[in-house]
Amino acid sequence: MKIKKRSEQQLSQSARWQALVILHQVEYEAEYSNVLIDRLLSQTTMSDKDQRLCVQLIYGVIQRRLTLNYYLEPLIRDKKMDSWVETLLRLSVYQMIFLDRIPQHAIVNEAVKIAKTNGHEGLGKFVNALLRQFLRVPLRELPNRHNDSVEFFSVAYSMPKWLVSSLIEWMDNDEVIVEALLVSLLENPHLSIRINDATKNRAHIQQVLLEESIGTTESKLSPYGLRVSKGNVVDTNAYQTGKITVQDESSMLVAPLGRLNGSERVLDACSAPGGKATHIAQLLNQGGHLTALDLSSAKLKKVDAHLARMGLADRVSTFCADAEKFIPESGELYDTIYLDAPCSGLGLMRRKPEIKYEKSAADIVALAAIQGRLLDHVATLLKPGGTLIYSTCTIAPLENAQQIESFLMRHPDFEIERINDTDKIPASLINAIGQVEILPHQFGTDGFFICRLKKAS
Repeated sequence: MKIKKRSEQQLSQSARWQALVILHQVEYEAEYSNVLIDRLLSQTTMSDKDQRLCVQLIYGVIQRRLTLNYYLEPLIRDKKMDSWVETLLRLSVYQMIFLDRIPQHAIVNEAVKIAKTNGHEGLGKFVNALLRQFLRVPLRELPNRHNDSVEFFSVAYSMPKWLVSSLIEWMDNDEVIVEALLVSLLENPHLSIRINDATKNRAHIQQVLLEESIGTTESKLSPYGLRVSKGNVVDTNAYQTGKITVQDESSMLVAPLGRLNGSERVLDACSAPGGKATHIAQLLNQGGHLTALDLSSAKLKKVDAHLARMGLADRVSTFCADAEKFIPESGELYDTIYLDAPCSGLGLMRRKPEIKYEKSAADIVALAAIQGRLLDHVATLLKPGGTLIYSTCTIAPLENAQQIESFLMRHPDFEIERINDTDKIPASLINAIGQVEILPHQFGTDGFFICRLKKAS
């Protein structure tokens, strides 16, 4: 997207302009929305109100991209325009349909202003004419659900058809569950934080945060978790001094499932961004030690920073290494291994909505192959009688339960150690063979999978 200098000068305080720039980067330049939003919010001089609007516009337009395209298609099918203009139209129509608190004339006027400033007078007139035409005609009817439920779900909930078909298959053709899941993925993502176990008191941390104007509610999923209802936690003293860290509630369940006593030798095979590594380290005492790996040196620096901030670096060694090839220098085996495997990330579609447009069925197959190789290798690094925790942030069975089934066929010396009530996991999340399967709509968290495996003594 070519940005004119006058646009930067005249539109820097415009929430819609900033949203447009990020939306275009996400769709056409393969950038990640959450990274761009974090960068913008750390640098912007927009008011808090405009920052909230900007974030809502970015997530909303990405989440509903296919729906917006469906409504716009009759108006623009024969018209040639730059990609950023199409993004501007999508942004405007999103506000018209889904943000009824904003007056229609204000939406049109702002879009015209952006078109003129970053384009020219004629482009402003073009955008004005299209948007006013959109307001005049009745909203296009959605596809008939009874004729083709896949087409309906795809358009109504902005989900690629291949993924809708897959969800229906994965949910055993239960379209009620599929629709509940799709609805939940259009909700605004929330931020959750994990308290440092040493504090042992969520109510105390809540009061500390409230004194810094941070509102929270207790997580219904994790005893370590709080949901943030208002405020920027990263700027708080509680965050800077390591009393809390940012982590999704689903991910908070992983570390305790290792049932660590504190003195173990532990491997975290894929440790970035560090939420799990810091949680494992909290569960160790001075007799225990964690080896944390990641393939990305840049990501590993962030892990190191989190460990230092939380005062946990003394019991952790980090290495930039490929977990598929890693061999400990000492040759010693590990008591417990955590493998939070690289995956399709389909459980993150609320927080990273662009994922649903970027991934394909072929990606799932390719990632499952990588996961299988990682499992095979880390299994050789585990002591007899040791515990292996496998987890992903996807809801694709090939990467989850089917992955474990394949692993057990190759490794008869392993078996599933059932996760149960003593692990303080809601029974509704534990499947018939003792694995944790979390769908995004159940607790409003990321979708997640966790399996605990035991190696024969």
